[in-house]
Amino acid sequence: MILLFSFLFASGFLFSQNERLIIGRTTGKLDVKKNLEVRTFGFSNSLSGQVTLPGSCIDVMEGDNISIDLWNISQGNPISLYCKEMEFVQHNDAKEVMKKKEAIHHMEHGFYSFVAKKPGTYLYYSPENYPFNRQAGMFGIIIIRPKEKDSLFVKPLSETLWCSYEIDTKWHTDVIMGAEYDDLKPIVLPVYEPNYFLINGKMVMKIEGLQSLESKKEAVFLRLVNSGLYLHEILFPSSTKLQLVSGNATSIIALSKGYKVQLYPGECIELLTFLENVDQREHIVYHFIDSISKKMYHKANIPVFY
Repeated sequence: MILLFSFLFASGFLFSQNERLIIGRTTGKLDVKKNLEVRTFGFSNSLSGQVTLPGSCIDVMEGDNISIDLWNISQGNPISLYCKEMEFVQHNDAKEVMKKKEAIHHMEHGFYSFVAKKPGTYLYYSPENYPFNRQAGMFGIIIIRPKEKDSLFVKPLSETLWCSYEIDTKWHTDVIMGAEYDDLKPIVLPVYEPNYFLINGKMVMKIEGLQSLESKKEAVFLRLVNSGLYLHEILFPSSTKLQLVSGNATSIIALSKGYKVQLYPGECIELLTFLENVDQREHIVYHFIDSISKKMYHKANIPVFY
């Protein structure tokens, strides 16, 4: 009891600005709709914190050297950390760099570090038992903010993150989620056929809008993240103006009426979005598309203004 209290005290009060505690857990619950609760995996930053999708956000400044304590309390499910665009360096208990990265098992701590080199928005996740762990909810966002003196634009008043993904409830049963991971006998997953499509833990149709109508003259700093396994297309109305801040410029496609942003699984983009000339009745349209068959599985309209 004394040891546990000491750890909780440390995790709650003694972590410095550039140190993060991330807790991996398999006991999350997501209210997809009325009378439907889906079990999820995920990351939180405290024992009392609930699993959210996306999980713990690592919000830092350019140039920061970040240390992460990854504590795995998810029984039977080893985890680790991965980000495609940056290198997570793994350390042992003596803070020595490990030549070979290892998964973190139940009730173990894993220690990582990275340098926030390039401003932008990035997806991190547990690559163990991929793609199951990520689809189950073990992902989060890294935001690297530019140094103020190096910023090329005036920071807008409004900043929004839309993290989109899909859920196949057949992957979220207790039988599958409660199975103990064995790399010699991988979990046999059903064919991926998602039946719920979400942004920030809500059904897409429940997103009220991107900008308040009263503030339509103000630019919106929009972070778009695809943490799902499908291609996500986001269509903006014709009078929208987009300015790329960070990400792949080829993701933005000009159409005869507006713009289309294409995000493949794991991709992120930052945009300055100007909505001053957009009609208040317009919508932003999300398409969720199977990357292989190119079949569109879901379409959702989000009002531009609320």
